[in-house]
Amino acid sequence: MIWVKIKTQQKEIKSLEVTGHAEFAEKGQDIVCAACSLVSIGLLNAIDEMCSEQCELLKEDNRIYIEVKESNERLQTILNAGIIQYRTLAEEFGKYIRIRKTEVKL
Repeated sequence: MIWVKIKTQQKEIKSLEVTGHAEFAEKGQDIVCAACSLVSIGLLNAIDEMCSEQCELLKEDNRIYIEVKESNERLQTILNAGIIQYRTLAEEFGKYIRIRKTEVKL
């Protein structure tokens, strides 16, 4: 199972973490894992090129983590675009990818 964990505060994304394996098919044949990896790497690359100073970016085996240090409209747009892509995958492959959104208090 791939988990996409989103933490928000007053409608702003504060962090995004993606972990796990889809286990849709064998390694090298898993289209859900490949699609999620593509979204994740694209999201990291977009943030790195356009808003690198505003975030802490971490890429490990089976995990990406994005923590917002200083928010702005551009960064929130990029993050929301990524979440829409994860949501699209979850709608099609809900057995293999789940999204959990948590509101963090001030």
